[in-house]
Amino acid sequence: MKRNAASSLDKIQAIVNQCDRCGACLSVCPVYADNHRETAVARGKLATVRAMIEGGITADSKIVTAFEFCLLCKACTENCPSKVKTDEVMIEARQYTAEKLGRRIKHQFIAVLLGNNVLIRLTAGTLKLSRKAGLNGLLRSVVPIEHTKNHFQEMAMGPAAFPSFPELTRPKMPHHARIAYFQGCAMKMFFPAASQATMKLLNKTAEVITSESVCCGMPQLVHGMANQAYTLAKKNIVSFANVDRIITDCASCGSSLKEYGHRLAADPQWAERAQEFSQKVMGLSEYLYEIDYQPNRKSALKVTYHDPCHLVRGQGIKKQPRELLKRVAEYVEMPQADKCCGGAGTFYLDFPETAQNILAEKVKNIKGTDVDVVVTECPACLMQLAKGKQQSGYFEVMHISQVLGMEFSSTLEGGLTSNMCLSGKQVFSCQTHTNQLIICQKIISNNG
Repeated sequence: MKRNAASSLDKIQAIVNQCDRCGACLSVCPVYADNHRETAVARGKLATVRAMIEGGITADSKIVTAFEFCLLCKACTENCPSKVKTDEVMIEARQYTAEKLGRRIKHQFIAVLLGNNVLIRLTAGTLKLSRKAGLNGLLRSVVPIEHTKNHFQEMAMGPAAFPSFPELTRPKMPHHARIAYFQGCAMKMFFPAASQATMKLLNKTAEVITSESVCCGMPQLVHGMANQAYTLAKKNIVSFANVDRIITDCASCGSSLKEYGHRLAADPQWAERAQEFSQKVMGLSEYLYEIDYQPNRKSALKVTYHDPCHLVRGQGIKKQPRELLKRVAEYVEMPQADKCCGGAGTFYLDFPETAQNILAEKVKNIKGTDVDVVVTECPACLMQLAKGKQQSGYFEVMHISQVLGMEFSSTLEGGLTSNMCLSGKQVFSCQTHTNQLIICQKIISNNG
């Protein structure tokens, strides 16, 4: 099943025509709030696509930029009376312009990197060595400084397709279910500690099957490389054929994996297998909530939660992470918790100024909660929020697996145990990081 430029336009025409130009999208679009240009908001983008379909305009570099100037956060669709799926139209429009005009070199590089496990492992190894060597400055243009420090890896010690997506009917889990962990590319490269925390949590719940995954295909799909995305999807379907559940701790991966059944619906050789695969996929918090995971003890930490767009709107997962966090810490709801942080895949690389302005609003809302830790379930959000932490210094940023997996041991050895410190070291070593020292003290206080 191959995609081409003509099929992309044909596929989106009916959806584009659903827009009645009411402007409901203007009030919720983060990028429109930043520059107030009609081409930035869903209504303007859909009008541009409509003009291309009707032959009024021809695709050029300015139109490519307009289509890329979108977070794909789905906020417009959620607020639209007609529920026009602008994010999916943008994906198809990008495919069209890519076929007509070619693809940006940096997007091709990212697609090649994430589509090759050997390159991912080499990159992960290089990042690890650079952290140990203290060569943080070499990575600051791509990875936030917070994620190039040694202590970040040690923060956890312990446990688009069309038409509308139907509800997934999940098969009942057998008593001795076999689950597999789908580790996304960004989790492999940038967040090994969070991945380890996820594995520890999963190993407490069931037998975890090790399967070799490849990229979920989202980066390729959103940058006009649909055929590459489909190839990766098929590899994952084969790799995870013999498990009962596929759990991922990356919101974008989860959204992408759950859409395999729809992406490959027109392929007679893969449609049924893809649908069965998608029914098995669950986000980490979704899974832990379903099995009623209970932490061993509640801490005195004060936390809030940032909703990844691909989790809250892409998968409808909102209640689950909040309920889990309430079991392990003092939870405070953040204003506009489901508003995009500005990370959005490569958006912060393509449009850094806009991404920074969107982040500034998010940081303001986080600081208003007066919490110790802001928690999320997406590596792109973690990287973006860590920039805000670096700029403000008011909070720590952690993956939900790191918070849910913390063990609050009451066994004191020489006064303290290492798992009482988020950095994984004795408390005295935390004193170079004020926020972590405060958090460590709260954990210790909670243990008497």
